[in-house]
Amino acid sequence: MSWALIVLTVTNHKEERLFIKSGLISLLIYMGIVLVPQLLVTLNNFSIRPYVNAIARLFERHWMGRDFYAAGSYAVNNYRLNGFEPEAAFLANLLGVVYLPIILGIAITKQNFWHFKKHVALEKWFNWAFIGSILMFLVLARTTTGLITLVVAAVLWFLWSKRDDKIILIIFGIMAIVGIALGYFFVQPIHDIFYNFLFNKQGTSNRLGGTIALVLTFLSHPLFGVGYGFTGYFIMDYVPKSTTYNPEFQQVYRHIGYPVLSDGIGWFATYGLVIMIPALWMLARLIIRSLVVQHELKIRQPENWQWHLGTQISFMIMIILVAVSSLFVIQIFLWPYLLMFFFYRQMLINQEKELAL
Repeated sequence: MSWALIVLTVTNHKEERLFIKSGLISLLIYMGIVLVPQLLVTLNNFSIRPYVNAIARLFERHWMGRDFYAAGSYAVNNYRLNGFEPEAAFLANLLGVVYLPIILGIAITKQNFWHFKKHVALEKWFNWAFIGSILMFLVLARTTTGLITLVVAAVLWFLWSKRDDKIILIIFGIMAIVGIALGYFFVQPIHDIFYNFLFNKQGTSNRLGGTIALVLTFLSHPLFGVGYGFTGYFIMDYVPKSTTYNPEFQQVYRHIGYPVLSDGIGWFATYGLVIMIPALWMLARLIIRSLVVQHELKIRQPENWQWHLGTQISFMIMIILVAVSSLFVIQIFLWPYLLMFFFYRQMLINQEKELAL
């Protein structure tokens, strides 16, 4: 359905821009009505709690058997941002993998995307502020996934940027590092975020044990995998006993099953080489085709090249961030991820048709 939707609605440059712009405007609305109120909750604004709990009851996805939502919503219960996702890490994936790459591509290629005709400089600073707000929410989600996504995205932004932007990014980067360092030592909430979710991450024994078990599961069934939905049984069979002596395993996983905590390895364990090799080959071919098309567009259609270059950069950033996030948990088969992947693929097909390749 997601592939069919993209094929029917994204057929030319105008529709490509409309798709992206509508998605980014929706994100701004989502930030305003969902993420900002959750942020206020984490800052002990008690007056906003009824509103956050009310919309959470309508839209928030829950993990069965977990008490994350006992106080009415995940944000109120845990003082962490989750949007409408089951927990904070999934919000970090949504912002980092779906939305951040496309706005980075627009900013890096300096496109007149929002058409601030009377204020050209406003275009750049609006995009940069947009990126900064996403990065801020990645930090305030208070999850290892968000912090690692932020670091990787910042490095990619710097590497792809032009020289004048790199100078500004270096200045902002130094200011951010100094600010974070001061906050780490003198501001308790900032100290807690980085200490608990990066420097002194707790509960890693289950992730380590589950990852080892997934590797052993893949090695025991390398060709066809164990099948979707059956990894939990094999993880419990192969998990090292030394990693199971912790409250989360004893109180949760031991009773309801061991989840896949490293999706990248989990895909190999679940589907085997019969599925994964063709999938990786298809992805590699898409990347190679994209590079070839960009070269041809630069020569034959220079007027549209910047737009296509921006989307190609966005596609590459998305793939890199998916690879990084897959070391942890990312629900890559959900609607937003499929829509964006098929969007990039359809754009490539549209470009090849224009060039008659």
